[in-house]
Amino acid sequence: MPENDSYGFYEVVPIGFNLLDATPDKLDLYGIPQKPDSAAEPRLFEFWKRLVSSPFTARRPTFSTIDPPLLGGPLQSLMNWSGALIAPSAPERIVFAAAGWNAPKVSLPSAPALFTPANDPRSLLWVGLDGHNGAIANISLPQIGTGHWPNHKPQHFVWWEWWRNSALDGGTGAPPQAITLIDNLPIDAGDEILAGLAVQVSGDVLFFIKNQSSGEFRSFLARPPGAILPLGSSVEWVVERPTDPPSRKLFPLPAYGSVDFRYCLARATTNGPLAPGRLMTLDDKALMIHMREAFADPYRTVSVSTPELRRNKDGSVDVTCTFNEPTN
Repeated sequence: MPENDSYGFYEVVPIGFNLLDATPDKLDLYGIPQKPDSAAEPRLFEFWKRLVSSPFTARRPTFSTIDPPLLGGPLQSLMNWSGALIAPSAPERIVFAAAGWNAPKVSLPSAPALFTPANDPRSLLWVGLDGHNGAIANISLPQIGTGHWPNHKPQHFVWWEWWRNSALDGGTGAPPQAITLIDNLPIDAGDEILAGLAVQVSGDVLFFIKNQSSGEFRSFLARPPGAILPLGSSVEWVVERPTDPPSRKLFPLPAYGSVDFRYCLARATTNGPLAPGRLMTLDDKALMIHMREAFADPYRTVSVSTPELRRNKDGSVDVTCTFNEPTN
């Protein structure tokens, strides 16, 4: 596996290779999450089957920084996250998380928000593990998703990050940790995205994402960014407005319509990634996170992004996040 200190790459899936019938060793070789049991976990199996079925083209991902840089928000608050969170009961830990959504069309909101670095709305959509209490030393947040902003090119992109609260390292604080683009996986508004994270026995994490509309798939193995607390205390499906590194202020949220998160599924175990576990869903006492922004004339705070649980025809539960214009 070609690698550096932060991540490594898998062998590329050969064109025409049948992943549906591949052995566990072959799935590991190609950076594909392991096949769920179709009888015990039918919805997760549906997600996995769509992930590995045609259209499907795997390539080794290429990475770059985004200019200007963005910081993902490690701290869950009413100001920067909107979505849903579930947490297992100790001693269980989340070892796998899945998600799906369509890339939203974005535009400027009807009024500029206060306390932002510029009237330059930006949004990140993602699935991630932990990070909801970012003030704890060595808490971390591996996350993968898509970004959307109306004023820049690319307007839509794929990104990843493994944030860690390293502010206590050496007692001197830590430099900002910017998100990383997966720059050879293009997306556009309306494209269907499938993504997820799988914790490995080593403590590394398999990151994977697919543009289901084009069939383009990317995966890689990331290593922990230093000493971290054990992963798996929670899983999140989030619409976020990110942070501007120089000012540490939050960007305003663009008008994004609504986002239906699908396949909001996670597996929890008590004895590591290879042990039998239970499938968790948003029926497991999901915490709903509403995002607020401040506006002037008159001064007010508005819930600009609201989540709502959605029960599907098959009985499964997902979450829809909806943008609320500040003038409404």
